[in-house]
Amino acid sequence: MSKINLPKILAVDVLAKLRREIILYGLIFLGLWLGFFLALPYLFPYLLFPYFKVIQGQPLVFTSLEEALFVLLRASFYLALIVLLPFFLLKVWKVISSEFYEPEKVFFRKVFFLSLGLALIGLCVGYLVFVPFLIKIFLFFGSNFEANLKINYFLFFILRVLLFSIVFFQLPLLFALLIKEEIITKEFYQKRRVYFLGFFYGISLLIAPTDFFSQVLLTLIFFLFFKLSFVLAKIF
Repeated sequence: MSKINLPKILAVDVLAKLRREIILYGLIFLGLWLGFFLALPYLFPYLLFPYFKVIQGQPLVFTSLEEALFVLLRASFYLALIVLLPFFLLKVWKVISSEFYEPEKVFFRKVFFLSLGLALIGLCVGYLVFVPFLIKIFLFFGSNFEANLKINYFLFFILRVLLFSIVFFQLPLLFALLIKEEIITKEFYQKRRVYFLGFFYGISLLIAPTDFFSQVLLTLIFFLFFKLSFVLAKIF
């Protein structure tokens, strides 16, 4: 009688489940994409709320007949992806976590939900704070010129800022993992606090090279994130 390789069978079973979930959520995604595309003319004012909050009475422009159509297609695509992705990741986690031991399940569950929570906070902060703030800064530099902003470029400007915000708010989790692995310790930080502040300011200088106020603000945010990471490290 041939010997049964149980881990291999389990791995094949997990891959089969993942394939079914990918197909199912792919079909759901196509339906959501179509739904958002049809509803986007009514949702667009909310999507561009940061722009209309800063610039009142000045519409965005498009310079080709097909540009507006492609903007609606792209915007509805990203909206469907943003809405569906958390549910898809939760489902993938449920499938994969069945192969973990209990301590690994607990650890990765905490990492996953903390990452998801920080991503949602980053999305809200990016939409309500970073986007209006950056619009004001860029319009200040262009105050001597007439602004005819293309809707296509502006939409991708918003998406880039939101993506940056989501990644930026993962930093406390990254620092917490480094602290948990004792790569960074509290004693090491206390002895080299000035170096950490200099490092954070250097990163801020790369992100906002022309605005001293933004550099100081980002340095403080980095510092607060780093302090928060000591609290998060205790959760793991």
